[in-house]
Amino acid sequence: MELRLQVPDDVVKKFQDKLGSDVKVTDIARDALTLFNWAIEERAKGRWILSSEEDGTKMTRLAMASLERVAPENSAKLATALAV
Repeated sequence: MELRLQVPDDVVKKFQDKLGSDVKVTDIARDALTLFNWAIEERAKGRWILSSEEDGTKMTRLAMASLERVAPENSAKLATALAV
């Protein structure tokens, strides 16, 4: 399947500033889809996607409606309760 996206130039530039100017938009898109697929698989197992400081402090949970669609029922209820 072919997927076509329009990505604003400033967004691409931000990625290339961090990843290198030789990084192609197709590589960025492929990596983004790989990461999203992993997140879906993890959330479907009832796991949360978290980010933290290197020392493990200041944890932040990634909240996306699409991830909650695949979450097990009990885990989705807990995530909703914690979001309040």
